[in-house]
Amino acid sequence: MREPLSNTLKKMVGAGDGCPRTLNALLSGTGGRGIFLVLVFLSLPFCLPILPGVSTPFGIAIILLAVRKMFNLPGRLPSIIGDKEFERDTFDSILNNSVKVLNSFEKVVHPRFGDWLGGVLARILNSVTILIMGILMALPLPVPLTNTIPAWAILIIAVSTAEADGALIWLGYLCALGSVVYFLMIWKLVVEAWNNSMNIWSVIADSFYLVIHKWALVMDAFIGMN
Repeated sequence: MREPLSNTLKKMVGAGDGCPRTLNALLSGTGGRGIFLVLVFLSLPFCLPILPGVSTPFGIAIILLAVRKMFNLPGRLPSIIGDKEFERDTFDSILNNSVKVLNSFEKVVHPRFGDWLGGVLARILNSVTILIMGILMALPLPVPLTNTIPAWAILIIAVSTAEADGALIWLGYLCALGSVVYFLMIWKLVVEAWNNSMNIWSVIADSFYLVIHKWALVMDAFIGMN
């Protein structure tokens, strides 16, 4: 029987000073499901408002882990990201909140209809989905929910895959689809706002040209009178 994900993370909380508080240490210290646990760790601050202002670096870390998972490579991040040490309070806060979320998930998540999750196609599908969500999270957009919805998609897919829950993972796919639709709506609004602003500037330019033209006619008439 596999150890619950929350128990694996509990062992990391309050670890001694000799244990580095880095993502690579977390990846190596959480066993074969390390990538999924670190994905939970990275997505959680956006599911719950506990660490603002890190969407871009955390999003990049998620992208890199998704690519490694896609090619079935061991979980490891470049030292510039993976070996950067967290403050103890920040590290333990994210871990403690991750444990709480996982405890809630473990009430409903369990192995079911999950045989297909171990296949190559499922690994690629989940990795690509997490990759896209990571890209959306990394975008520095000052718009509500642009981090939250992709983060929940990543968290649910990561937990469902780790626990071979082939039913719950569809909720993750639904969150991912919702994220894409939401971003497309934002893009449409931005494009419309840009087009409207261009129309406004066009009107201003035409009005300015008309004023200059009328003024030129007046000046010509005045010069002709003299």
